[in-house]
Order: sequence, then C-alpha cells, then structure tokens
Amino acid sequence: MEYTELDEDGQVAEVQKLVPGLLSQYGIEARSVENVNHDFNSTFKITTSGGDDLALRINLSMGKSGKEVLAEMQWLEALAQDGSVHAPQPLRTTNGELFITTRFEPLDADTSVVLFKWIEGEEVGDEPTQEQLYELGQNMARLQLFAKDLSFTDGAFLPTINRTLMNSKDLLTSSQPAPISDKLYADILKGLALSDEVFSRISKEHELIPIHADLHMGNVIQSKDKLSIIDFDDAGLGLPIQDLFISNYYIREDTEKEKHLKAGYSSILELPNVSAEDYEILLLGRMIVLIDAVLDMTSADAIEFLPKFLVKTQKRFDHFYATGEFSLVDYRVEE
Repeated sequence: MEYTELDEDGQVAEVQKLVPGLLSQYGIEARSVENVNHDFNSTFKITTSGGDDLALRINLSMGKSGKEVLAEMQWLEALAQDGSVHAPQPLRTTNGELFITTRFEPLDADTSVVLFKWIEGEEVGDEPTQEQLYELGQNMARLQLFAKDLSFTDGAFLPTINRTLMNSKDLLTSSQPAPISDKLYADILKGLALSDEVFSRISKEHELIPIHADLHMGNVIQSKDKLSIIDFDDAGLGLPIQDLFISNYYIREDTEKEKHLKAGYSSILELPNVSAEDYEILLLGRMIVLIDAVLDMTSADAIEFLPKFLVKTQKRFDHFYATGEFSLVDYRVEE
C-alpha cells in the first residue's frame, strides 16, 4: 500500500522506523517515543534513558533546503542565548551538526530532521485569553526586533517570502487542481492576483526582515508564567505586517481578539502602516496559501480534511467578494 493510502497510525509507524537511527547520531537512547503531531511534519516526544524530554521533528513537507533549515536552527540558537523570547533550543549531533538529512523511502525523498529540548506546557489553542493575545503581540514584536540584527553563517539563508504563496510549491497557477471546482478556481486566481499586487506594492515601501510567518495559537505554548513560541519551520525574509495578518487570520471569527494582539505588538513596535482594504486582501491571501499547502500534504488527516476545507473556503471567498472583508465564515461548522 502506498504511504498516502495509509491511515494516520500506519503513516506514523513508517516514520517512526527512522527514529532509532536518527537518535543514535545525537548519542541518545530513547526510553520512550511518542508521536505528538503528524501533519506537515511528524514530531515525536522522546524521553531519553536519562529521563530528559526532547522533541524530534522530521520534516515531511520537504519544502526547504538544508541551508534554509540551518538558518532556522541558527536563529533558534541565537534566541536561546539572548532569552528575549522563549523558543525551542536546538541540540547538535555528536558531529556538531544542527540538522540531519535522511532518506524516507515511503515518499521516495530526502527529508531534514532537527532535535530540540522539550518545552513543558499546554498549547494555547482556539480560545486564547486577552492576556495571551497581548503577550503574543509583544513576543511577535520582540522577535522582529531581534531578527533585524540577525546574521547567518556557513551559507545559511532564509527564503524570501514576501508574496502570497510565500515559499510554497505553486500547485495552483499552472493548471486547475482536480479537487477544485471551476468557480472556486476562478475565485482563487482572482484573489491571488489581488494579494500579489498588494505584496508587490507594499514591498517597495518596507524592509524585509526575518519573520516567524506562522504565529497561530497552535504554535504558542503556555509555559508556567510565560508564552513560548514554537515551529519556526515557515520562517523567511518577509514583511513585518505578515506576522500580524497571519496571526489574525486564525482569530478572525472575533475581531475583538485582534485588538489585544495588535495592542501587545504596538507596546513594543509601531504597527506597520497598511490600509484597511489591503489588510483584508492579505488575509484572503493567507487562505490561498493554505489551500496550496493542503493540496501538497501527504498526511492521512489532511487528505480526509481537504474536501471540507474547500467547501469552507468557497464560502469565505463568496463573503469577501460580496463585502470586501475577510471572515472565517462557517469556522466551526462540519459540512
């Protein structure tokens, strides 16, 4: 059976076969191995024979080069030393490497692997408090301030992502994907043109800096008395406004939540100057890159999720083109 035809348990079992060999390159023996996320990446919680908890991330999306992964790891090492934002601390192999490249035969592809110290706490999830939103806004601004002075070594670099599809493989423009209806495809192409025009115009006025580019509440951990930011996998050279509208996309069912996020950001940095009309278009563009991303995913849950997601996106396009405002229409409705 092909990997993409397996259920989630079957896919995780295939990925987990890599774990012992990977850990040996860090000089680590596992007491227990637990898969905690299987999506774009497959992440395992490793409890070592010495009792330490670690996070092993195997990048199944395979959208980044080794030098891009290296830049992500160098950023996180620098953050761990600086301490201004709490984020995963990467560990090096016994050879001093920040990541491993390994072959994953079920997908007939090479993939990169990274290891971090485990961050204790709970994912904030869909119901953040006002205080958590405010603190996330502050951490977003602190990340951007720190990143302005960031430099990379050994040829490491971040991809340039100041466009609608960021650094994703473009599965939308060359031909109409089979799961997408004619109407939805026309709406996607129209929205993509609108969003790309905004990106092109505002990029002439603003400096590109390293940004996290995926600061939703699933990537925020409440750790004792502070928030921790995880999953820098989408990091790239982009516009400061991108971190804001990407975070706002996921809380758009309640526009009051946005105020707390932006208030936290503006307590550290001035809010980027973007018109209300452009901001709504950028939110729409975030949905388009997610459509592109889900089309490229190989996890069993993503394959099952796609038809429902496309129904919701059509409703959201209809609302945007009727009102000029982006809304998470039918956000929690199961079709």
